[in-house]
Parts: sequence; structure tokens; C-alpha cells
Amino acid sequence: MKFIKPIKKWLSSAFFNSLLTIAGALSAMVYFIVFHVLKYRYDVIRKNLSSSFPVRGEQQIKVFIKHYYRHLSDLVVEPFLHLVIGAKRRRELANYTNPELLENFYSSNRNVILLASHYGNWEYLINLPKVVKFKVFTAFTPVSNHWLNAKLLKMRSFFGVNLIAKQYFYRGALSALKQLKRPSLVVVIADQRPAPASGKHFVSFLGQKTSAQIGAERLAVVSDAVVVYLECVKKARFHYDYTFHLVSDRSSQSSPLNITASYYNLLEKNIIRAPEHWLWSHDRWKHIQSE
Repeated sequence: MKFIKPIKKWLSSAFFNSLLTIAGALSAMVYFIVFHVLKYRYDVIRKNLSSSFPVRGEQQIKVFIKHYYRHLSDLVVEPFLHLVIGAKRRRELANYTNPELLENFYSSNRNVILLASHYGNWEYLINLPKVVKFKVFTAFTPVSNHWLNAKLLKMRSFFGVNLIAKQYFYRGALSALKQLKRPSLVVVIADQRPAPASGKHFVSFLGQKTSAQIGAERLAVVSDAVVVYLECVKKARFHYDYTFHLVSDRSSQSSPLNITASYYNLLEKNIIRAPEHWLWSHDRWKHIQSE
């Protein structure tokens, strides 16, 4: 019966490779539609890349744009791929290089605010409860369609993430950070553009004046939570490495905007290394450029 195990291993590998092939084909279809047919947000993407990399020539910007559309197409199919594969393969697609950093803070009964971004794949983070011992919380933006909203909630909480509606996020996250029985990890996608009325804080980011949300910093200061930056690197198609970097373990003593500025500095280095993997189709500097 010794031959059973190798056969099962081969079948598992063949099935996984078949899923990758199907995902690749679906991504190619999405790419053709969003790039060649729709030119989805092309002007915004080109403007953002040109403003962020002014010394790059027109040809290099066009290369960035093309690569960005390919990455964007992968992002469309990756959440579904992530859900249908097994736990072992899921760890291959989303590899955490140094989970021991968070384990040390959990052992010390410290809460953590994890600053993530729209770089690489942020949807894979729904698997974090399978990686860390913390109780994991993050924001969720409800949609008006009740059926779709229920499906999205189910998908994003499938592995144990606790979702807080965006409009109640600060209060809900602060409540989670005050729990005493078990340390909490609050994931914040921190590179989003603030609402126009709340855009009062600015950092230098990719050579541009950039309005920044400081909700995550406020949460960290009030709760004295550890702040960690999540670096993401796309190693191959559908495969990502995630690395944790300590930003502050004495948040209550941090100078104003220091945590936010440190986050944007780390994200900028991430983007410069491989620009095509950030969300350029989001009009990040819209309100500042229109002033």
C-alpha cells in the first residue's frame, strides 16, 4: 500500500495545477476586457503613475500600465482561487515569512494594529486567523444589495475574521482592543484616501503631498497597541510573501503623525520595488490635485 501516498500526492498536485491553469485563463479573459476593450480607468492609472514616477519615460510608464492591468486581472480571480483550495495550498499562495514576530506579542498579551495596504493581494488576509492566535478584526463596507452583502460577509469571514461595518469601525476596533481575555489584531488598509472633509493630515508619499487617514494611529495611541506594517511581495502569479515589520511598540509615546509617516515610508519602498502591484486605478490624489 506504499504506492497510495505518492498517488494521492500526485493527484493533489495535478488538481492544484489545474486550478492555477483555469485561474490563469480566467485572468487572461479579464485582462483582455479591462485593458483592450474597456480601458478601465486608463486615464487615472496613467496620471497616477506619471505623477509618481516623473523621471520615467513614456515607454516605461506604458510598461507599468500594461503590467498593472495584468496584476489587476489576477486580483479579480484570486479570492475565488483562495477559497476553493485546501489549507496547505492556501499557505503556498499566501506565505508568511516571520509569523514569530506576532507570536511574541501575543505571548506578551499585547494587542496589535496591522497596517496593510492596497499592494499585492489584500484579500488573502482573510486567512489570517489560520496563521495567528489573535482574534482578528477588520473593516467591512456594506453594499446595498442584501443578497450580495450576505455573500460577501460570508466569504470574508469564512476563516474567522471578525468584520466591523466601516461606519462603526473606530468604535468597534477600540472596543476589541480593550478586551482583556485575548489579545486582538486589528487589520487596517491604511492607504485609502480620506473623505474630502476629513483630509486634514498630510504626508509626503511618492514625491507628492498626500492626505492621510490617521484613524489607525489614533487607535494605536489610545490603546497603546503595537503597530506592525505588513509588507507584501508578489513572488509569482497568484503567489505572495507577507512579512511583518515592527513600526512601534510604544505607540502611546509616539509623536503625532510619526506612525502614519513611517507607514507611508515603508509602503513607498514596497511600491518603488515593483510599481505594478499597487492599486493605481484608485484616484488617490484627486482632491489635492483639484485644489
